[in-house]
Amino acid sequence: MQRLGASAHLTANIGSSAQAYVMANFYQTKTDSSIAPLTFAGQTAAGGTQFTLSPVLLPVYVCPRGTTVACTSANGSLNPNNPFASAGEEARLNYRYDRPRQSLTDAKTYRFAAGIAGSFGDGWNYNADATYSEVDLKVTQKNYLVAQRLIDVINDGSFNFVDPSLNDEAMRGYIAPDNVTNSNSKLWQVQGSLSKALFALPGGDLSVAVGAAYRHESVYNPSANPPNEVNPADRYYSINAVSTIGSRNVKSAFFEIDAPIFDMLKLNASGRYDSYSSGQKNFSPKLTAIFKPIEQVRLRGTYSRGFRIPSFNEAYGQPTTGYLTDTMPSDRPGYDAFLAAHGGNAYATQPYSYGLTSSGNPKLDPEKSTSVTAGIVFEPTHRISFTADYWHIKIKGLVSAPDYSGVLDQYYGNNGVVNVPGITVRPGVVDPDHPNALPVIGFIEYSFINANSEVASGLDFSGTLRLPLGSGINFTSRVDASYLIKLEQTINGSVQRFDGSLSPCNITSCSGAPAWRGSWQNTIDFGDVAFSATAYYTGGYSMGSVDYGGDPKDCAASIGASVYSYYAQDAAGNDVPYKCHAKSFINVDLSGNVKLNDRFTLYANVLNVFDTKPDFNPGQTYDTGYSYNVAWESQGFIGRFIRVGARIDF
Repeated sequence: MQRLGASAHLTANIGSSAQAYVMANFYQTKTDSSIAPLTFAGQTAAGGTQFTLSPVLLPVYVCPRGTTVACTSANGSLNPNNPFASAGEEARLNYRYDRPRQSLTDAKTYRFAAGIAGSFGDGWNYNADATYSEVDLKVTQKNYLVAQRLIDVINDGSFNFVDPSLNDEAMRGYIAPDNVTNSNSKLWQVQGSLSKALFALPGGDLSVAVGAAYRHESVYNPSANPPNEVNPADRYYSINAVSTIGSRNVKSAFFEIDAPIFDMLKLNASGRYDSYSSGQKNFSPKLTAIFKPIEQVRLRGTYSRGFRIPSFNEAYGQPTTGYLTDTMPSDRPGYDAFLAAHGGNAYATQPYSYGLTSSGNPKLDPEKSTSVTAGIVFEPTHRISFTADYWHIKIKGLVSAPDYSGVLDQYYGNNGVVNVPGITVRPGVVDPDHPNALPVIGFIEYSFINANSEVASGLDFSGTLRLPLGSGINFTSRVDASYLIKLEQTINGSVQRFDGSLSPCNITSCSGAPAWRGSWQNTIDFGDVAFSATAYYTGGYSMGSVDYGGDPKDCAASIGASVYSYYAQDAAGNDVPYKCHAKSFINVDLSGNVKLNDRFTLYANVLNVFDTKPDFNPGQTYDTGYSYNVAWESQGFIGRFIRVGARIDF
């Protein structure tokens, strides 16, 4: 991974009652990753009509490319790649391409912002801002095979299958041409607000603010492997067909009223109205109350209603596929018949992968939420403070996938017939030894739907200690922690609970929902010099994925549902599933800065100072190329990382 960044910020006073600023940022990130080579036998990616090339058979005779009649001894020659050609027999090709798949990304981010804030007249305050951001992404994928081009070189004998190392780059570029995709997203917004204190209340001035905003957002992400209904074989293996292209404008108006009723009670009311060019409209209110019975204690609570329209991908996205690993458990319906039909061979007994393919749904309704919070702030002295807050959120019309947790049982138990609303199932690559037997499941396809509801609740805690050490030196220690009490979805009357597990995979790409998370930061400030150490903690979780048909409380029942399809022996010598529970992850960052003068500061960061490694999790379904959790443990994968720089304020 390579990172490059630059930023600039300029602030200037405009007269005696206004201040303006201009800011610009640029960041560039490059990555290079590799995964296992593809097999020559395979299936084009989901999206449109799929083409399967399996088994791969090398013919007896080969003919020049473009031959439209049967290739025989009359118009062709014996196949140099087929050792059985002289005997008049086809040869089966059963190995992988000799180069791993490689993905290179180059992401460039640009951001510009400008604004002005000031006052005028009898206590009027104003604020106006404008911002523009753009992300340009280039993805280059290498060594991904194209089915039709494989057929071409198989039939004309031009690719050396006997010794692939002898093939030149031109030949390799023909069967696996580099795939380059350029995409970008853009957002610009202008907004302004006015505020004024209207009159006095026992606790202070009643203030009112109003404002308006206009936003444009767009995404252009063309498919790297679009469907081809004219020739379904002329597509890549493995590369997702995903594509999202769209834009919309948003008009907004908002207000806020701050009412300090008296010294012990303050109320705040705010609201926002949004109107989208795609047709959605909504008003979102929020009420806040702060009660201070004594100087050291504050009680606080909020009530709000929210609104979220479907993302571009949820509404307009082309098929996107993530792959899962499965092994036929002995208690699955149809197990005995399936094994018998395949003669108990490796095709039926070994792990295989199937795809979950999601597509956008332009008929989705917006999500609407209701949230409540309640908490306490305790400050016995100005040096010590504690907070505790409870939160509860309920979302109706949640954008999600249909419930497909029972699809595997139906597919194998009913000889490939599945009857689940909103679900389409496609078989996988056939067993070359038993081509008429039921294939393993290939793809589970669906469009996003508005699920019934989602409920989430939790607790947030914090504690801060501030100690003066003398001679202008100060020490600050802060602890933050959160506990996820509940996270569950209700889909078609079925409740799926995710907290403490790897789910929800459909929403978080199997990053999971750990119950505990926290951080502890300690800072010593000498005035112009400061040093900090921050430890981050993420709790462990069950590897069973509920929305993939697993049970977080039953590891054996979750084989193939993110629990890796491999058995190890415990201390007593019994076979047990491998990696039922992900370990907790802790990493520590160090930082320091030296302020040379009012405008120039040097800084340095050492991320993951102890070079903590991520937990090995081969069952991480969306991370099979890396076998670790990218959401919580990416810093462990990157390793110790040192960054130094300077900040200049003009």
